[in-house]
Amino acid sequence: MNLFTNKIVNNCFFSLLLIISFPPQITFAQIPEKVNPLLVNFEDELLPKINRDLTKLERKRIQEKITELDTLADSELVAGNVDLAFGLWYRAINLSRALGVDSEVKMISKVGKIAWEKSRNEDITFLTDRLLIVEAKSTNNKEINSELLPLFIDAYEGLHNLDKSITINQKNLELARLNNEPDKIKISLDKLGQFYFAKFDYYRAQPIYEELLTIARINQDYLAEGIYLRKLAEINSAIIQPENALKYKQELAQNYLKNQNLLALSILKIAIGDDYKTLKKPEEATKSYQEAFNMAWELKQYAVAGDALQKLAKLYQEYEQLDSALAIYQELIKVQQLSYNLYGLMNSYDSMGIIYRQKQDSSSAIKSFQKALEISRNLKYKEDYFLGKLNEVITPEN
Repeated sequence: MNLFTNKIVNNCFFSLLLIISFPPQITFAQIPEKVNPLLVNFEDELLPKINRDLTKLERKRIQEKITELDTLADSELVAGNVDLAFGLWYRAINLSRALGVDSEVKMISKVGKIAWEKSRNEDITFLTDRLLIVEAKSTNNKEINSELLPLFIDAYEGLHNLDKSITINQKNLELARLNNEPDKIKISLDKLGQFYFAKFDYYRAQPIYEELLTIARINQDYLAEGIYLRKLAEINSAIIQPENALKYKQELAQNYLKNQNLLALSILKIAIGDDYKTLKKPEEATKSYQEAFNMAWELKQYAVAGDALQKLAKLYQEYEQLDSALAIYQELIKVQQLSYNLYGLMNSYDSMGIIYRQKQDSSSAIKSFQKALEISRNLKYKEDYFLGKLNEVITPEN
């Protein structure tokens, strides 16, 4: 009886296993991929049925229709009917193809900018695919018609296609150099620098900004000089070249001084101090932080002044000049009181308490931690931390 029962159970299990292992064919509904409306065969009542040149009247009617569609699309976009607006623009782009490359690229450029602003990735892809085809048709011996270059530059930039923007701007730069056009050279270099920076391609960005810096200095354009020095300092910091970063920051400091941009100079002096600290040059770092404090104090920029003093105090701590660090923290507390910086005050008293403990001055450490605790209670922040610090000083471990 048991053998018979086991046989039935085993047969049932085997049948169930077969059902699980070999399910009947299941067909799921597939969502069809959306066709690019700019890559389909486009027909319109305004377009001739056969391939021939348009008459002046036909061109006029097509242009009027494009303008009408564009205006209507703008209205639909404002009304919130975004899909409808893009449908109208796609018809306008397809119609503009009949009027020539410049007309079509201009429409793609406008719609591309809107697609980017509205984060419509599918539309960006559609527009880019069509633009690539138009560019290929406009290219002869790997050279784009020079008159069309600015249009393609604007269109690719509107679509935020960095790689194509770089390629097209490089061609524009070559052409500008060939024709000795300084203004176009500068514009192309500026754009290339921005694009490389956006791609974090600092090694290619650096020579671009070095050339722009040279141009700015030749033209005695001190505002542009400051901009390019900042970029070069940032680039060298990013590629971990602190000595080069410091060099550009020092040149930038001279630029700020020349233009009496003293607030920016005080902030920059802190950054210069940081670079000296990284390069293990504490004396130069100290001098730079002190200069930053003095300038910021004169300008009553207490937040900047406080930042400079805090950096200076930390530097003294790092090199175990504890008395100097305490003196700086005392000055920092005055600045933080003037600027009502309660969080800063709390942290300064905390740092002083830690230093006093290092100096075995328990009484002063307790006073500092008590002041920090009082502020922390007002802020309802880190109370347990300061209670713990006080407890460590009052009841030290044996």
